[in-house]
Amino acid sequence: MKIGTAGKYAVRIVVDIAKNNGVVSLKEVATRQNISIKYAEQIAGKLTKANILCGQRGQDGGYKLAKDAREISVRDILQATGEIDDKISCDSTCPRKGECVGGDVWSTLNDLINDYLSSVSVKNLIDKHKNVDKH
Repeated sequence: MKIGTAGKYAVRIVVDIAKNNGVVSLKEVATRQNISIKYAEQIAGKLTKANILCGQRGQDGGYKLAKDAREISVRDILQATGEIDDKISCDSTCPRKGECVGGDVWSTLNDLINDYLSSVSVKNLIDKHKNVDKH
């Protein structure tokens, strides 16, 4: 599995917004994360559509989390940006399905990856980063 730039940036954007509590300017987030504002806007649009972020218009506008940081997993973020899906396991149309010796391996790998990504919340990432900063 390879996670692309959009997925990696999306995780950074969501964590940055979560760390700053409340409505945060996307321009400020993009600057802090060294992401172009246009790319950050595209990513924020996907995250908003997936109900991870919510936008606020106006002079003091920006983005905030749509739900608690404990309720947003890395898997949710990657799924919102189209970086992951459930296709590591074998395709149901494969002519070798049922005969392939690797089928169980791919299915188990898919489950392990999805379980792990689902278990890591934005709050976990923030807490881990705080502990790194203390050392």
